[in-house]
Amino acid sequence: MSILLDDVAFSYIHSKKDGRFIFEHVHAEFSPGHFYAVMGPSGSGKTTLMKLMSRELSPTCGIIQYDGEDITSLSHQTLLQTRISRIYQDYLLVPYLSARDNVLLAAEILGKGRTFQDKDRAEELLHTVGLDTELWNQEVLSLSGGEQQRVAIARAIIRDTPVLLADEPTGSLDDENTMKIAQLLRDIAHEQNRVVIACTHDIECARLADDILSIKNRGLVSLQEKDNHA
Repeated sequence: MSILLDDVAFSYIHSKKDGRFIFEHVHAEFSPGHFYAVMGPSGSGKTTLMKLMSRELSPTCGIIQYDGEDITSLSHQTLLQTRISRIYQDYLLVPYLSARDNVLLAAEILGKGRTFQDKDRAEELLHTVGLDTELWNQEVLSLSGGEQQRVAIARAIIRDTPVLLADEPTGSLDDENTMKIAQLLRDIAHEQNRVVIACTHDIECARLADDILSIKNRGLVSLQEKDNHA
């Protein structure tokens, strides 16, 4: 699934006269099989970009398309159910559920119910993101910020949607786990032919991306495009 942003602008006040524009004249294309990093200082609009691409916010003008379909014809909920998984900066886990059940819940919400295959997949992903097995059955409120972040990453990945949007996915992780998660996101893009976009402050995470984009002057500028599939 490809994503196109065509002349997108956004202001929290929908008026060019009165509103402060976060984005103006944004043109960008995101292709399946690629891992993208979007960088920019705090307050530059990285989270706003995630919300625009998931229909949580609507552009003031311009078009956002998924495989040629204008996403304004779809609801935020429909996109989350069928096309997008999100890793949230503040995790948004269910606090009274265990780490394992938070991951399993994502599969259940898709209407599949809970299966043994889902349980195995959830445990595989928790292992992949580096969460110790003794933590899998603990309520997520008892986990550290970095541990909760890894649960949130596993929860997003289990849904197998064509697009994965990650907002500061390594913000609470140490250097070792940052590289592990960045490599995982890259592998998901390349091996599963998914669009993976990570908004990040972390240059080490960004270096593994196929393309690094920077938010500058209310637009998106590509800083680096390379073939990382070798």
